[in-house]
Amino acid sequence: MTNIEQLIIKLFDDQGKDYLNLNQLKKQSQIRKLLQLTEEMDNTKIKKTLLPHLENELRVTHGYKGLYVTRNISDADLIISSIRKKPRSLGKLKLFFPVKTNKLMKMVAQMIMDGQLCVEFTETCVINLSINENKPEKHEKISQNEVDIQPTNDRQKMKKAYDHVGGGRSFVRIHAMRDYLNWPRKRFDQTLEELTRELAIQLHFGDPSVLTQKQLEDSYVDDEGQVCITITWRDV
Repeated sequence: MTNIEQLIIKLFDDQGKDYLNLNQLKKQSQIRKLLQLTEEMDNTKIKKTLLPHLENELRVTHGYKGLYVTRNISDADLIISSIRKKPRSLGKLKLFFPVKTNKLMKMVAQMIMDGQLCVEFTETCVINLSINENKPEKHEKISQNEVDIQPTNDRQKMKKAYDHVGGGRSFVRIHAMRDYLNWPRKRFDQTLEELTRELAIQLHFGDPSVLTQKQLEDSYVDDEGQVCITITWRDV
C-alpha cells in the first residue's frame, strides 16, 4: 500500500466514509502537498496524478458529481455500506454517490428484488432505502435430497480454492483460482456471481496492465466491462 493510499484510507476511517469527490480530496492539505495539486487542476488532471499511487486498496470511479476515489470494493458493497450508515432516499443517495445514476438505479432495483434492501415510507411519503437485516439465508430449508446439489458444493469448493491459492492472504487473484479449480468458464463465473450477490465475497478492480494476456482472460469482467482482478472473502 502506498503512502497516498494509507493517507486516504485513514481519512475515510476518520470520517466514516468509503469515497470522496476528487475536488474534496484536493482540499486535504497533506494529500494536496504530496501530490503537488493546485487549485487550477480539474478532476481529469487530479486523476492522472493520483492513479500511479493507487494499488489494491482504492480505485477511481465516475459518479453523479464527476470523479471519485473510493475503497476498492464492489459497487454493491458501497451501496450497502452507505445505506447501513444512513437510510435515505434514492434521490439523496445518488447526489453524492460514486456510481453513475442509471447504473445505480438498476443496482438498487435489483437489490430490492433480491431482498438485500427494503423500502420504507416516511410521513411525507418519501421512500427511504434501508438494509434488510432479516434476509433469510438462501439454504435455510434444504431437504436431505438437495444436500449434494452442485451450486452449494461449488460455493464450498470455491472457498477452499480461495484459502489454498491465497495461503492466508486477503486479496486473491481470480485467474489463479480459475486455474486451480479448472472448471468450465460458465460454471466458475456463475459461482462467482452468486457469491457476489449474496455478499459472501467482494470483487476488486485493478490495473489490467499488470497481468499477462492469459491472466487477463482468466480474470473476470463485470457487466460494465470493468476487469476484476482479485476477490476477498467477507468475514461473516
